[in-house]
Amino acid sequence: TRVLNVLRAEPERQWRAREIAELLGDVTLVTTYRQLARWTERGLIRRIRTGRYAAVAPTRTTALRTRPKR
Repeated sequence: TRVLNVLRAEPERQWRAREIAELLGDVTLVTTYRQLARWTERGLIRRIRTGRYAAVAPTRTTALRTRPKR
C-alpha cells in the first residue's frame, strides 16, 4: 500500500524501483520489483518503459444512486 501511495503522490513522475525501495527503507529491491510487476499486470500502475513506473490516471466513475428504504 505504501508503494501505491508513493506513486499516487506524484502521478506524473516516472519512478524507478530502486528509488521506491530506498524511499521506503524497509523494502528490498527484489520485493519492490515483484510487487510492481503484480500491480502492472492488474492495471493498478503502469510501466512506462523498462524499470520505470507511474500511477494510473484516475478514471471518473458515476456514483450509483441508492433508493431510499420505505
